Amino acid sequence: MSVMVAEKVYDYPWRRRIGLVTLGNLLVLLSVFSALYQLARGLLAANEGLVVWLRRTSWLRPLLDALSPLPQDLNLWMGEALGVLLWSLVGLLIALVLLNAFPAVRVSSRGLLVAFSGSWLPVAWEDLQHIHVTGDASGQRFILLVIPAKRAKRLTGWHRVYGLLYGTTLRPAFFISSDIDGFDQLLNTILQENARVIRGIEGGQPVVVDERRRSPLLGLLLRGESTAEAAPVAVNLPPTNQPDVVATMPRFSLVQIVTFGSATVILLLALLHYRSYWDRALSLLFPTYRSNPAALWVSRDPVYKAIFEAYQGVGVSLFGIAGRADLPAPFWLIIAAHIMLALAVIAGIAIVAAVPVVAVAGQQSLTMRYSRRLQGRRLSIVIPWTQIQACKVIDLGFGKQIAFVQSSRLPWFCRLCGLIVSGRWQPGVILVGTMTNWADLIVRCAERLNHLPPIKEIPRFQPTAFAPNLQLIGQPVATIKAMAVELAAGERSISSLLWAAARSMLLVSLPVGLMFSLPALIDGDRWPDMGMILGGLAFWLAGLLEWPLIVLISFLIHGNFTNEEDQARIFAFYPLVQMPRLLPMLLALVCLLINLPWLAALFWFGALAIAYWVTAALWVEVYEWDGSQVILGGLLPVIWNIFVMLGFWLLR
Repeated sequence: MSVMVAEKVYDYPWRRRIGLVTLGNLLVLLSVFSALYQLARGLLAANEGLVVWLRRTSWLRPLLDALSPLPQDLNLWMGEALGVLLWSLVGLLIALVLLNAFPAVRVSSRGLLVAFSGSWLPVAWEDLQHIHVTGDASGQRFILLVIPAKRAKRLTGWHRVYGLLYGTTLRPAFFISSDIDGFDQLLNTILQENARVIRGIEGGQPVVVDERRRSPLLGLLLRGESTAEAAPVAVNLPPTNQPDVVATMPRFSLVQIVTFGSATVILLLALLHYRSYWDRALSLLFPTYRSNPAALWVSRDPVYKAIFEAYQGVGVSLFGIAGRADLPAPFWLIIAAHIMLALAVIAGIAIVAAVPVVAVAGQQSLTMRYSRRLQGRRLSIVIPWTQIQACKVIDLGFGKQIAFVQSSRLPWFCRLCGLIVSGRWQPGVILVGTMTNWADLIVRCAERLNHLPPIKEIPRFQPTAFAPNLQLIGQPVATIKAMAVELAAGERSISSLLWAAARSMLLVSLPVGLMFSLPALIDGDRWPDMGMILGGLAFWLAGLLEWPLIVLISFLIHGNFTNEEDQARIFAFYPLVQMPRLLPMLLALVCLLINLPWLAALFWFGALAIAYWVTAALWVEVYEWDGSQVILGGLLPVIWNIFVMLGFWLLR
């Protein structure tokens, strides 16, 4: 007698679907708003009596101001309206596809129920015919395309889009990603229940799982997600009688105060800046709002003052003044406000997520929590030991230690922490050595991870890991010596070393370009243009130019170079030792986004201090300079960046 499967709903964690949900809902709002706005303008243009009534009704007059100027020729308006409605329809269709791309799946004894636009579409077990599989290079993340048989008519015509996006069929199908909760159990249930039902059907064929039918598009999306991640390892960790080790950060730890305090300040200032966008937009749209005491500051701006004088008693059109892309438009102000707020929220979350408050090392998993009291799923991350790629214990000097934990199971915003610590776009978090039970936590991590096979011949637990991006601050000369030994011991060619150095310098100089382009693009006081992007590229190139310029000047000062390999080694060293500048420059970028230019300048000066510190140590190691030569050599990147900074503030 077969056992019927119990009903269960499999859904995606909120952090995995928030991107698609946000983008889909934003498309819905923009599409509906654009269509209603265009139709309302046409309705008013065709009905002069309605315009007169709106003008006489004081509380509805701002609506008329927002819809002005009205179209003069209805024939021209109809062509324009048709284009807007078509684009709105396209936006709604794209939103429908995005919002239902990765649906919740409900299993029962009769088959699957696939979520679609608030309803459930049934797919019987016997109707499942093919499952096409696309995985990443590590074999750890997958996207499945489940294709029912042609006789199954329960999926909608929209589901043909998913087969088309996958690139292997035009039949209705749906996606299942390995990010869904209980993915392994769901896949096993599908295969077992399909086989159970097929056994009772004469001539029935079980579902075919085809790993050769890969999707080119989804393969590109998965590619690079886990370059250094390990494939799932089927290792049964031996049980232990020892209780779970709970390590907690001290309640008034300086690290916790800095992280939570910084995130709170960023979010509060972002909300204040968000309000300023709305003040500007509402003052342009509604003349009555210009006298609001909270918005009087807008009238003090010379640009807005000139606009208000030209539009006395009349609102500016939603899309701004025709032919004046250099002037503010309410529509772009509102869009820019939400982009700025989203970036600030991401920055705040990334800062908090980088340093968990509590770490619990159990038998099968490492759990990290961001609250001492609340232990809900949304405030904790549970990572099986087999899913941890590395746990590196790093000595920062001055008697301070941290552990850097890398895993693909961490949220995507933990990639910023991984970028700063390792220089790679891979997720990671930091466990601080001031936690209670720190020694026991490290011992448990070592005991659990040492049972697992290494990744690319590198042990998963590294008790004395080398992390130059962090160690250069506390012990620069010793770290550079260790880097030299590591490079000398490796078998990498000079060209590969220079290519790695070029990638590092591209990363180090990128924040300067973003600091020029991104705040200008979302400032809201003018429409975005190519000049803002090209200006950012120019400053990015100026940051890149520092690399050959400073190294060549050091050659001239030192002289006596006959070995080209030594010159290439110094060229490869310079960008690598500049990586610690990345953190203060990213913080400067966040400050510019929330309109704190003076604090951005302070962080930039902090980056220059780091540049002096690590560059002077570099010359001590490679040239054996001392005294005034070291001071002059350390000042070389500082002088160059001061010129870049002056140009930045003059052109901004």
